[in-house]
Amino acid sequence: MQSDQKRSEAPDLLLELRTKYLDATIRGSGRQADEVVTTAFDKQLTVNDIYMDIFQPTGYSIGKLWQTNQVSVAQEHLVTAIIERQMGDLHSLFKPKEAKSKTLVIGAVDRENHRVGVRMVADFFEQDGWTVHYLGAAVPTKTFLAMAREMEADLIGLSSQMIFHLEAITDFVHQLDDFGLSGIPIMAGGMPFIQQPELYTKLGVHFSGIDAREAVFNSNQIFKQS
Repeated sequence: MQSDQKRSEAPDLLLELRTKYLDATIRGSGRQADEVVTTAFDKQLTVNDIYMDIFQPTGYSIGKLWQTNQVSVAQEHLVTAIIERQMGDLHSLFKPKEAKSKTLVIGAVDRENHRVGVRMVADFFEQDGWTVHYLGAAVPTKTFLAMAREMEADLIGLSSQMIFHLEAITDFVHQLDDFGLSGIPIMAGGMPFIQQPELYTKLGVHFSGIDAREAVFNSNQIFKQS
């Protein structure tokens, strides 16, 4: 892939951009964060590269800094808010390659407030031509299931960044039958699934992915086989 080749050819550039971006966001400087994104485009990075190589690593970094008490909850929220604002600014660049007759309903599970990662996945699916209904953070299970049924979802995406919210995924799977959705594939994602790649098999979901690219690829493989 061309973008993968660029990442391998310019590790110093990517490290510099990530470092500057994390520093800018921790200090709450949205303008300087914007400058980093502008520089990335000037260096021929694509919007996909910016998501995967700047936004995603920054999200991981700020999460680790918060867990080790090196930044406050307020700083973590500030960084997240800047990333989400920029994702909104860049959303129009995720032009669908071609329309697909597949619908994804995706969101963070009940009580899970982290939504940057699941928003990235939603945007990548849109670019791949799927019809995407992105529900955001902390979606109550019954509301989520009702929306999936109403939108005639071909695929449901669940996100849990915190391990103590995994129970909501199990609860979701157990209620599929009640909503007539027992045949719908479920994908799950978030930090627990990155740390434990086979975790999805224990929760009754069909597959997971370590990032947005892999989620799209795995989904297309599932439907290619069906």
